[in-house]
Amino acid sequence: MNMKNKPLILIILSLIASFVWQLITLQSISLLETSNSLFFIAGILLIFALLWLTLSSGVFDFFNYSMRKSLHLVKKSEEKLEVKPLSKSVGTGFRTFLISGALLLIISLFALLGYYL
Repeated sequence: MNMKNKPLILIILSLIASFVWQLITLQSISLLETSNSLFFIAGILLIFALLWLTLSSGVFDFFNYSMRKSLHLVKKSEEKLEVKPLSKSVGTGFRTFLISGALLLIISLFALLGYYL
């Protein structure tokens, strides 16, 4: 799947889920409820993306290495320890969630602006 299509698909699925949720709970669709539900979805996506970005930036690489080395010493294994950096393990897939969350936040703000105007 093309990388440019993933955020768009995630945004469309979030909008559909928001509208279905409103129809089930409120039996109507309003800009205020759309703004609220999209804000919650955007918040979850942004928190997840920023956590993933933090892990992939290499902040916890030394901690990961030291924990694995200490556990290796506790087990008293004679084999050589090879630790893959945590930043290489998690990759850079956070961009999809970061773009989707930011765009959903912008859509939520426009819906809120439309409600108050």
